[in-house]
Amino acid sequence: MPIVSPSPDSARVWLATLLRGEVPIAPALAESILLDTARTEGVLALCHNRLRQSPAWAQYPVTLRVALTRYAYQDIAVEMAREMDLRDVLDALARQSLPVLLLKGEALACMLYPEPHLRNRCDTDLLFPSREEAEHAWCVLQTLGYQRAGAMSGDLISYELCCHKTGHGGLAHTLDLHWRWSNAALFAERFTFAELAASAVPIPALGPQAHGLSLVHALLLACVHRFVSLGGGMADRLIWLYDIHLLAQRLTDEPWQQFMALAEERTLCGPCLDGLDSARIWFGTSLSDAVLSRLRAGTDREGFDPRQLRPRWRYEWQTFRALPSTALRLRWLGQHLCPTATYLRSQFNVRNPLWLPWFYGMRIVRGAGKLFHQSRTINSR
Repeated sequence: MPIVSPSPDSARVWLATLLRGEVPIAPALAESILLDTARTEGVLALCHNRLRQSPAWAQYPVTLRVALTRYAYQDIAVEMAREMDLRDVLDALARQSLPVLLLKGEALACMLYPEPHLRNRCDTDLLFPSREEAEHAWCVLQTLGYQRAGAMSGDLISYELCCHKTGHGGLAHTLDLHWRWSNAALFAERFTFAELAASAVPIPALGPQAHGLSLVHALLLACVHRFVSLGGGMADRLIWLYDIHLLAQRLTDEPWQQFMALAEERTLCGPCLDGLDSARIWFGTSLSDAVLSRLRAGTDREGFDPRQLRPRWRYEWQTFRALPSTALRLRWLGQHLCPTATYLRSQFNVRNPLWLPWFYGMRIVRGAGKLFHQSRTINSR
């Protein structure tokens, strides 16, 4: 019988130990806490995979083994349906001669993990050269049954379109259509599509049309994506750090030199140092002193500490300051305070347009309240 413990942090430590390959003893945790934490951290399928291969599998509680196995089979079914949907999407885009790259979880699942279902993800990210081509792709996707989801718009706020459908097996499939490598204004212009496409690698598991980022670019993006998510107020996740760990372990000397040169040139040393150092702490990622020292020096030159971009208002302030002109800053502020009517309708389910001014005001008041609460929380620490 498992020993009850109220601490999700203990479950996180146990899961990280398992993913490091140390195969810890049966956890002194309530099973519900362990399963909930593994799901939140995005490592439920990985947990099952590691335990199932362990000689100690039979020693774990039956209820835990049954629950993990059930979730693993569900993930496999979702993966099969997602792959069929994605192949249809990539084929349709290819028929229209639309260039596209797979980003983040979908590409990493096929490139780094022994089985794609082991890399948990809730959507598929596709990168296009421009907004016009992303809009063209959306028109193509409509013919496949996709519907557009409401999203905050503005050329300085968001660089993606979101759409979804109920696909094979009755399972939902969400696509994010990007026209910048990062959806954060702070980093959106660091790489062009052409730069990323020049070193893209094929992903045979998803068919001849599928290509993803090189290992170097994928590691840069993994660090930046985690950094942006934390800056936006999300909690850190083991799956992000495990991605970084696996990517770092794949790099040899020459790619490491390319990685460090790009991090310095594109002022990405802070996010990269934060991601790699956290992966080292949690998963024992092997990093040379040369890599760490160059990234630390680059972080100092960049002039901000990644740890100081949390909570969200600090991250938004850094984004505001990074915009190169007063005109852009005012436009960014206006897009945040006054998003499109379409966005408000989708967020608040507004049916009568006469109510829109009320919801604009309510949104501003809510935002001010969040900033006040966050600033009080920080000042009280």
